[in-house]
Amino acid sequence: MKILLFFVSVLSITTSFANEVCYPQKHANVPNIISLDYHSARKQLIINHWQPFQTLHFNKAKDELIYSGNGWGFWEKGYHEIEQCSGMGSAPCIFNFKDVYGNLLQIGTQGEEYPSAKIYASVKSVNFKCELNK
Repeated sequence: MKILLFFVSVLSITTSFANEVCYPQKHANVPNIISLDYHSARKQLIINHWQPFQTLHFNKAKDELIYSGNGWGFWEKGYHEIEQCSGMGSAPCIFNFKDVYGNLLQIGTQGEEYPSAKIYASVKSVNFKCELNK
């Protein structure tokens, strides 16, 4: 059963990363945040005019994130831009940001969060994404 849950989690995370990649001509500055912990990276993105973009409904967020590794912890910190996390493997998570031009930027993190030990999830990917409805 655990193996099945692992593959389902990885498949759903991979599917989200597999959306069409865009290279917009005009966009807000994207700072170099690879390898930063997510908390520091988030601050840098906001400073550079990227706004957290919520995709989960408030009434369903707990159900979707409570068993997903770091997911619920990020949500409780007010990081409502979180889209999904996996509690298996490298604990990947996906976060969404938009700029004034309507571009969608997805941030991928890996690693567990243990603040008492000063261990934090770090940024592993930064990608522009096309919205399917555009």
